[in-house]
Amino acid sequence: MAMMTPGKVAELMNEPGCEHNHKHKNGDKKQKGCQQQATPGAAQGGCAFDGASIALVPITDAAHLVHGPLGCSGNSWGTRGSLSSEAHLYKMGFTTDMGENDIIMGGEKKLLKAIAELKKRYQPPAVFVYATCVTSLIGDDLETVCKVATKKLELPVIPVNSPGFIGSKNLGNRVSAEALLDHVVGTSEPEFTTPYDINLIGEYNIAGEMWAMLPLFEKLGIRVLSKITGDATYKEICYAHRAKLNVMICSKAMINMARKMEEQYGIPYIEESFYGVADINNCLRNIAAQLGYDDLKERTEKLIAEETTILQEILEPYRQRLKGKRVVLYTGGVKSWSIISAAKDLGMDVVATSTKKSTEEDKAKIKKLLGKDGILLEKGNAEILLKVIADTKADMLIAGGRNQYTALKARIPFLHINQERHHPYAGYHGMIEMAKELDEALHSPVWEQVRQPAPWLEECQLEDVSAIETLPSLTNIPPATVNVHKNPLSTNPLKLSQPLGAALAYLGIKGMMPMFHGTQGCTAFAKVLLVNHFQEAIPLSTTAMSEVTTILGGEDNVDKALLTQVEKSKPEVIGLLTTGLTETRGDDMERILKKFREDNPELDELPILNVSTPDYKGSAQDGFAATVERIVAYDYGEPIPRETKKPFITILAGSSLAPGDVQEVKDIVEGFGLIPIVVPDISQSLDGHLVDDIYSATSTGGTTIEELRNLSQSAFTFVIGESLRNAAQILQEKFGTQYQVFPRLTGLGAVDSFMLKLSQLVVSRTDPHLDRGCEVPQKYQRQRRQLQDAMLDTHFYFGHKQISIALEPDLLWATSWFLREMGADIKAAVTTTRSPLLEKLPTENVTVGDLGDLEEVAAGSDLLITNSHGKLISEKLGIALYRMGMPIHDRLGNGQRCYVGYRGTMNLLFDIGNIFLEQEESKIHTNDYSLLSIS
Repeated sequence: MAMMTPGKVAELMNEPGCEHNHKHKNGDKKQKGCQQQATPGAAQGGCAFDGASIALVPITDAAHLVHGPLGCSGNSWGTRGSLSSEAHLYKMGFTTDMGENDIIMGGEKKLLKAIAELKKRYQPPAVFVYATCVTSLIGDDLETVCKVATKKLELPVIPVNSPGFIGSKNLGNRVSAEALLDHVVGTSEPEFTTPYDINLIGEYNIAGEMWAMLPLFEKLGIRVLSKITGDATYKEICYAHRAKLNVMICSKAMINMARKMEEQYGIPYIEESFYGVADINNCLRNIAAQLGYDDLKERTEKLIAEETTILQEILEPYRQRLKGKRVVLYTGGVKSWSIISAAKDLGMDVVATSTKKSTEEDKAKIKKLLGKDGILLEKGNAEILLKVIADTKADMLIAGGRNQYTALKARIPFLHINQERHHPYAGYHGMIEMAKELDEALHSPVWEQVRQPAPWLEECQLEDVSAIETLPSLTNIPPATVNVHKNPLSTNPLKLSQPLGAALAYLGIKGMMPMFHGTQGCTAFAKVLLVNHFQEAIPLSTTAMSEVTTILGGEDNVDKALLTQVEKSKPEVIGLLTTGLTETRGDDMERILKKFREDNPELDELPILNVSTPDYKGSAQDGFAATVERIVAYDYGEPIPRETKKPFITILAGSSLAPGDVQEVKDIVEGFGLIPIVVPDISQSLDGHLVDDIYSATSTGGTTIEELRNLSQSAFTFVIGESLRNAAQILQEKFGTQYQVFPRLTGLGAVDSFMLKLSQLVVSRTDPHLDRGCEVPQKYQRQRRQLQDAMLDTHFYFGHKQISIALEPDLLWATSWFLREMGADIKAAVTTTRSPLLEKLPTENVTVGDLGDLEEVAAGSDLLITNSHGKLISEKLGIALYRMGMPIHDRLGNGQRCYVGYRGTMNLLFDIGNIFLEQEESKIHTNDYSLLSIS
């Protein structure tokens, strides 16, 4: 290919194959050309180098070497949505990485060495070398270097003279076509030919779209000889000259290639679209007509009838939901009219479309499809697009990724249509995918949330803060059916025992020594689990029941254990908890402790708590809740007078909260100028921090005895988790403290309700030490906006994902509702114990059972959410696992995890969203493109 001279550029842009370069009837040529000069200060479109890369990089087994400074390759490689069924060398980024000395001295020698290194390391069948602005400016002779490399290395090295400054992305497409014509096409022969051989030109297999069309061609007996260039191998392009027909998919991109192949090889070409039912049907019919065989035409009509009958049935529910929705389309080339056709097939109205990259022929089709009231946008930027959307009252924008965040930040539904997308929209199967994506984009519950003003604004003040937790659109979900596992065999237990939950609650009290009244094994198992989960030293002790004491009674063991811990560990408080063994034999703990007090009056000031937590009923959540009830019910003495006038606020932190969650809740409350008393406060004891003090045998942080005394002075109780409602009622009966239960603090509405209640508490007080000028701190107002933005960025990946969850009830509630509010579906829910929340979960059925029950119902899910034991099910069913709950022994940082508040919700949103994002490409490779598989 010759160097890009002004004359060569003009030749490519005044392409005779373009409609606007045809002659008038009087013989005059229009000479408008395809070139559109970029406007300084306003241009954001791709350059010629970008266009050449788009067209050639999809050749999957070739190496693509960018000759220039790092920016051209470093800023662009790996961003294309073209997929491959075999080779993946095209995904690697190769560049000569020109430095200052290279620019001064010239980069030809470096280029030659780079090509040689490429061959040595990767053995590609060919190397495409792309000129860039800098290397063209300094005069590097790309043609000569490639010729020398080809001869010396016995390897096809193809020069692509595509410096960005010569023109637009469209010109780059045509430059790439010239490179293929000059150096590749016609250099090899196929093993055989058939009368039904066609080439696809300008189809780049974005998101695997071509894979939806190939099965249709195969059913008709049509062979795609060469794909130019989506999912292509270098060799197949070499023998593209033997095809009987060229099918242009994006005519403006490589029209010069189709025209010249017709001139040089006698291959006719047609322009077709793979988008929309009517266009797909026309495409198949036109190909059959061009090939000219009657039997092929008959097969084509039969195939169209079969496929469209199934398709119409599948699309009908989507049409009902999409009918009349108004769309602004902003894309280029063939998509500027073919997507209109697809949208109309679904009953949608396209009110405006871009013609910036459209040929005159494209524009004629657009005008016909849009009608007289449709708007043709010759130019467009963010401001213009938003104005058109507002003026036309459009419901959504369909455009490329460059405009995605313009739409989303304006809270306008968006569908990505250009090359970076992850969803295939071509073919009959693609129509279903497009309908599904349009439906999810328009009807996602996310829109209701991101358009919702902050509830603490004056016009949104509510007495019932819980009213804003659940979206109005999700309030009519029918009650879930709760099934209790009755199989005599429990497989892969999900629940942890009540004693373990009790120990966890006790560990949130400073200076605590939890004591299991049972055998030493009960304590050992719990200790190992907690150590592995939190990666912390866990203080636990045991009454070490033996065979003899099990028969005779455990009173002496309790006494000895208490005295031993007082002597050795010097605890500030001891928390006794029973186990299945001691509950079964019937040890009277109240009597045992009363006698211990009588025998040891010197320990009267030492709080010794006791809670009944048999293993044979309930779960860890139940044991945790029972222990918190015991903690708040105990009399710790009168509060110590304090100097601060800031009010105390009690936070009852449920078992669903990790240490990082508890810390976030504390930070939020403190941000309102309030003093939180958290019960229990595992953020201070299990968060993973170093201490400078000498070794302590008891918990090194947590709620202090002084704070427990000050519960009587608290202005209000916030209950995080339904399971702690009884504990709040105890405080209300004991001290008259009003309370509010927040079943979850994950999700926009849930956090809004928490912030609103805090705001109301601050505003209602007359304390002069409080800052009444700002009901909600600016920090959290900004975090709210960040969360809304994150929800918009990620909602594409959550829509109708099937998720199966196995967690304790409180955590199951928080997680399920958060996911449902993001548009996901809860396919299956398994939990450990009964709870009033279960019937209100957003799913059809809830099972109180084990992980064996989860395995039975989880097949077909997109994601599993449970503890580390779910790994076995994940591997067996081939479903991704997101670890949550306890135990998590194969991941780090459990003490710092945070899923509450605006910030924690964002953490969870991105964690799960990234799993779905990673799944996108792999799912495309495994799609069954038969409509029968869907119907």
